Amino acid sequence: MNYREAEKWLFSRRRMGMKYGLERMLSLMEELDHPEKKFKTVHIVGTNGKGSTAAILSGIAGALGISWGRGTSPHLLDFRERIAVNSNWIPEDAVAEFITDYRHIIRKHSATFFEITTAMAAWYFASMGVKWVAAEAGLGGRLDATRTYIGAGTIFTGVRVEHSRILGDTREKIAAEKVAIAAPGTVLIAASQTPGVEQVVMDAVNRGKLRRVFPVTVKKSPLPGAHQLDNSALAYTAAQELFGRSESDTEAAYNRTCASLRWPGRLDHRNGSPSILFDVAHNTQSMEALVAHIQSWRKPVPMVVGFLDDKPWHQMVDLLKGIAGTVVVTTPDSERKLTASVLAEHMRQEGFQVEVQDVIGDAVARCREIADNSPMVVTGSFFVVGEAINESVSHGWVNGLPNSAEDVLD
Repeated sequence: MNYREAEKWLFSRRRMGMKYGLERMLSLMEELDHPEKKFKTVHIVGTNGKGSTAAILSGIAGALGISWGRGTSPHLLDFRERIAVNSNWIPEDAVAEFITDYRHIIRKHSATFFEITTAMAAWYFASMGVKWVAAEAGLGGRLDATRTYIGAGTIFTGVRVEHSRILGDTREKIAAEKVAIAAPGTVLIAASQTPGVEQVVMDAVNRGKLRRVFPVTVKKSPLPGAHQLDNSALAYTAAQELFGRSESDTEAAYNRTCASLRWPGRLDHRNGSPSILFDVAHNTQSMEALVAHIQSWRKPVPMVVGFLDDKPWHQMVDLLKGIAGTVVVTTPDSERKLTASVLAEHMRQEGFQVEVQDVIGDAVARCREIADNSPMVVTGSFFVVGEAINESVSHGWVNGLPNSAEDVLD
């Protein structure tokens, strides 16, 4: 197989959906000769901020001279970004090699898309000789595929009610599923939680004999947005606790990360005419953070918006009231898509001025016309934002890299 053939075959496994449990992953790892045993893992679990926290922690590791790997999901711009080593995505030929060599094992165990990607990441990390891996859980923690990695520490970013059919219908039930990923006797980094969730965390600490560490305070973040201070504090504290370097070395590495890290799609403001803020806000908490970030902008703000149907999109629409100007609604390229026509009807009923452009690139082009030279926003889904960034860069509407936190327009 070449890369395109391997990618097509891999993406065909998405139709299998999610299969909760670890049996398939454990069997895959055994047949791959346990690559997960060749590196140490920091598991990152929670509702929001997992990818950003993984990116910041990886940045600190790199600045310390540590060979690192990072596993994140979903991808934004390209499948290969899910698996990164020392800032470089997994090469196309490595993806093709893994799928070509291990298709028979994957079929044998009926592995899902996420399980295959998780196994491929471990295989690649081991082949590259990385020492540490920041692994973002895909769903939950207790039975997430990434739990098969050998955990040295866990970062818990907090919870909102999500995936209630699988994880439970309260924050406490969801938190219990997520923190259960922590291996006995390891470190758990978590800020103070609401009383019910805090009790769940402490129960896990006592049961697993974990060492609970509260994050230190940081005054700046590599990424824009007030909420990123919390993610940065978690990552910085994990680096202090786990990497075995002096406090001064870790602090210096963190400062270098603040000056250099770029993480697309997270309050990602790119210069152009007009400038565009791309943000993957896809639940109420992340949409609240986006709205808070643009409160000081001249309003109303023209926007491109598209949601997945299984997200709390009614509540997210409500959060845009008083902020959004003309909204160009679009349709994500996903089986879980909310069609632009349905979203448009609802938003008009809620008093928004709405236009419909089903194709994401066309939606961005139209919003640029509406915005003239005023900043605009693209948000609502990884599927929408990723394609919008790729289209905008390819047309020369914006620059190719996200700005640093210091460069972002307030």
